[in-house]
Amino acid sequence: MIPFETIQSKNHPRANGQIRKIALVHKHMKAGGVEALIVRMSRWLVDNGYQVSVYLYSGGGPLLNHLRQVSGLKLIAREDGKELVLGLSVLNKLVRSDKYDLVYSFSPSGLLLSYALPAHVRMSGVYQPELYKLERNKKIIRALKTIDKEFHQKLVFMNPTVRRYTVRALEMEVPEQFMPPPIEQAELAVDYGSPHSRRIVSVGAIQSFTTHYAQVIELMEELIQIDPAFTYHIYGEGPDEARLRKSIQESDAKDHIFLHSMPKSGRMEDVLKDSFCFIGSGAVMIQACGSGVPGITSRTNDAEALSEGYFHELPPYEVGESYWEAPETYEIGELVKNLLVSESAYRKVAQRCKHKARKFEINAVMNEFLLLANSKLQ
Repeated sequence: MIPFETIQSKNHPRANGQIRKIALVHKHMKAGGVEALIVRMSRWLVDNGYQVSVYLYSGGGPLLNHLRQVSGLKLIAREDGKELVLGLSVLNKLVRSDKYDLVYSFSPSGLLLSYALPAHVRMSGVYQPELYKLERNKKIIRALKTIDKEFHQKLVFMNPTVRRYTVRALEMEVPEQFMPPPIEQAELAVDYGSPHSRRIVSVGAIQSFTTHYAQVIELMEELIQIDPAFTYHIYGEGPDEARLRKSIQESDAKDHIFLHSMPKSGRMEDVLKDSFCFIGSGAVMIQACGSGVPGITSRTNDAEALSEGYFHELPPYEVGESYWEAPETYEIGELVKNLLVSESAYRKVAQRCKHKARKFEINAVMNEFLLLANSKLQ
């Protein structure tokens, strides 16, 4: 989520190759993971000297302003604020555009529309496991097969699990090419985690499917018996906030549980500094672990609010969102208590989580992505 992107990354050596002019094609800029990814990609590419255009073929959204703040970015979107299936003004600019070195899209419909853009290389990211299984995409997939029988060779996957789901949906082999979510991270030497702290942190939307909040609130009643210094800090907003506040007030540990608003730009350091552990998933988990805080994964829509383990125990490029078939699950409390065993045990988990998090570091991910794109130039 964009409000947490507070780290100013320095320019790094670019991937070798000829790709210079890039178009990103998507539906809108509503608040979601893919839209946050578009902002991060756009900002990094422009900062590193690439010519970038973003085509939004349906409407705007709250993250549109983040794109407008990227100096040098060319933004093509509807200007009347209306949201249509396809804005004809945007389509007109698509078909009349200059030729791009690379066109990258983020959905089946985006990939289909991207064929209107002249390009040397065309690729499309898959960031949801059942994206190519959804009923609403079946007609689009049939159209893709008509236009380009090899369209599936252009797919790039967030992780192996998403690729496996896509193979099942399309019933055809797809390439093993990946682009995990690129995340700005603190310098490698930064170490915000502390085995002597008792501050547990979660950050994210407060919705009915984020079941771990209730589990940790219950756990806190036990933890304060072990050490009264334990506190739980939840940073988030959302439709389930009232119910969460009620759960906190009804807890015997209510004086140790604090609900904060989402962190503002530049405040992520304050959220993570001197924390015992982070409980959650997604981009903020990566940032927390990259800053030296041990990460405990949470599962969505899980009535028992179980965990799939520490962040470093997940498969390659997984970020703890329960898409893979976990062979084993754990109680969150068990994982928190294991970090109390010794400082050595704590440091070992923190270091392993940091090592995994660095695999998502934006400079590394973006350069690997450009190497892949350059390899496809004819």
